Amino acid sequence: MNKKFKITLCAVLCASMLAGCADNSASGGSAVSSDSSSDTQTTSSVSESTDSSSDTSSETSSIDESKLTEEQIYDNMVERSLMDLGNLERMSKFIVKLENKQEVTIAFIGGSITEGLTAGPEKCWAKLTYDRLCEKYPDTKINYVNAGLSGTPSVLGNIRLQRDVLDHKPDMVFVEFAVNDGNDQIYKDSYDAMVRKILSQENQPAVALYFTVIKSGHTCEEYMSQVGKAYGLPMVSLNNVLSHEFETGRMKWEDYSDDESHPNEWGHKMTADLIMNMFDKATDKIKTMGDVTISPLPDTWVYSDRFADMTFIDRTHSSDKLKILSTGTFDTEKETLTSFPDGWSYKGKPSECEPMKFEFTGKNLMLVYKCANSKVYGSLEFTVDGEKYTTIATSASDGWNNPVATLAYSGAEGTHKVSVKPVTQNGEDKMTYVEILGFGVA
Repeated sequence: MNKKFKITLCAVLCASMLAGCADNSASGGSAVSSDSSSDTQTTSSVSESTDSSSDTSSETSSIDESKLTEEQIYDNMVERSLMDLGNLERMSKFIVKLENKQEVTIAFIGGSITEGLTAGPEKCWAKLTYDRLCEKYPDTKINYVNAGLSGTPSVLGNIRLQRDVLDHKPDMVFVEFAVNDGNDQIYKDSYDAMVRKILSQENQPAVALYFTVIKSGHTCEEYMSQVGKAYGLPMVSLNNVLSHEFETGRMKWEDYSDDESHPNEWGHKMTADLIMNMFDKATDKIKTMGDVTISPLPDTWVYSDRFADMTFIDRTHSSDKLKILSTGTFDTEKETLTSFPDGWSYKGKPSECEPMKFEFTGKNLMLVYKCANSKVYGSLEFTVDGEKYTTIATSASDGWNNPVATLAYSGAEGTHKVSVKPVTQNGEDKMTYVEILGFGVA
């Protein structure tokens, strides 16, 4: 247990015991319940939990915690995180493979929290969860895929899903994007599309959703949990844990994190405990279920099918959906961003650049580009079917050489001809640099 958290917990327990004695004296010795908070209450630093908490979470909130030991309180924290076990149809298949010593692959996709920023790749919650599963099933070969990528939302996650996750043919996938996403429709549609695409794979992988929260209280748990409910998926909520502990005074944000967003080493260990609690509860319930048949996906999408079957294209990933006609004067050999090394770049005056030209078939075209906080990084002009459609700036004040995905075209289904080139900045034809990391087509 985190030392700072343990000290705080001891102090609060002592205070609760003293308060309990005073209450008993005033009430003639009758027992008084100290229902300190409900799961839907938060402090100003953590957003409200959704109303989708499981029965387990509700039960833990009604316990008189002043009479509990440190270990019991921690166990309640872990229990509170479980929002829903889902229908366990796919989890049953995965757990049976583990128990039968069949080789499996478990994958994690998300942002920097999944990648392990601050804690490192060996101490992040994904790796710790994998390690715990290996300990639990020592005779089963378990492969590990960490597709966490700092600063990326589900919009980009949906684009890179095939390359980074599905090509590994995972048997189980964890999805974590609750703090990287915003509330605009593009995030909801991308998240829905990503989860459905995983569930649509021929090998019928299990999917679980993990919802994180940052210090400001931002989390997309509410709308993401609707996806989990619709598809019968297990869901784990960090906000259910932290909001309750902050309100009781047993924890503060600094016990969990050393910055505004990312768990410290203890926070990652706790997260692994939350995930393993879900696994253990699922395993116990599956033992009582008998033979299980995996239900087909519902015909109705939770949000939208506009980003269904999003396909990523770069120099090494091709598709019939997009045909490069000419790369113009874009560099086709230089390595671009590390996480997207096979893109196209241009350095020079916009007036001297021959445009890249291609055709794509679909309704939506996404541009993936390198975003930098530098005036040298220019803008890209997209002409679609002979008309100027949009101009996308690749420089931003909050850029840090990170990959960004944005809509370059959204319109009618069909085959569209596209021309892309850098344009002058503020009317000045000066040295410009741009990196196109790839395209997404849906």
